Amino acid sequence: MITELEPAAVAPVDLDAFAAHLRVATGFAGAPDEAALIERCARAAGAGIEGLVGKRLIRRRFKWTVSRWRDPARVAIPLAPVAQVNAVTVIDAEGVWQSVDSDRWVLIPDGFRPVLAGRGGRLLPGIPADGVAEVEVVAGHGDAPEDIPEELRQAVMLLGAQYYEQRHAAAEGLDELPFGVRDLVARHRELRL
Repeated sequence: MITELEPAAVAPVDLDAFAAHLRVATGFAGAPDEAALIERCARAAGAGIEGLVGKRLIRRRFKWTVSRWRDPARVAIPLAPVAQVNAVTVIDAEGVWQSVDSDRWVLIPDGFRPVLAGRGGRLLPGIPADGVAEVEVVAGHGDAPEDIPEELRQAVMLLGAQYYEQRHAAAEGLDELPFGVRDLVARHRELRL
């Protein structure tokens, strides 16, 4: 299970640029309702693109909880891109937790499937019966919109514009994604066979 420990500090696109894309008159900061709507649409579109590509856009902390390792030597982290692993903790059935020293594990970065592995050929720490392991990671392309690949930002703008323009429309007859979004995100999606 993945738990987001903190929301993204900023929207995945520059809000002034997004407002210009929407052709909203400048100075929307004076209209707090409009500014809030623009930010909500940008953040919702960012979440949609994250779901579509399986990657986090703005860097933030997550907790991944597992009851067993698929492979005791190395396991793919279901978040990408992972900038760092902050902690690995093992919790037994009684709720007693034990922090695992960072010299026992290593992050193997990958743009699609980063891996947590036992360091130096060792196995990952054992997970007790009815217990769990919690892995805290920092995942995302970066701390600011400009750290996100351009085509993903453009996809956020297109999807966000659809959310903004059709916010009062009935759900019937609406296209799932605006034209071009799938093409923009294609190279950022993991190919699964």
